[in-house]
Amino acid sequence: LQERNIHINDEQWALIGQKVVEAKQKGVRDSLVITNEAALIVSAVNQTVITAMDRNEAQSQLFTNINGAIII
Repeated sequence: LQERNIHINDEQWALIGQKVVEAKQKGVRDSLVITNEAALIVSAVNQTVITAMDRNEAQSQLFTNINGAIII
C-alpha cells in the first residue's frame, strides 16, 4: 500500500475487515475488494492484503485465483 501510495482510512479498513470476515464465513478464501480508491486482493483466511492497486491501475487488470468479490 505504501509503495503504491494508497491511503485507506480507519473507518474504511474497519468496513473492509467486517466484509472479509463475512466472506470467510461464506467459504471465501481469497477475495477481490474494490473501493473508490483501490482494488485489493485479500486473503480471508488470514486477513492479509496480498496485492494492492489504485483504481486506475486496476482498471485494465485481469484478476485470477479469487473466489469472491467485495465491492465497497
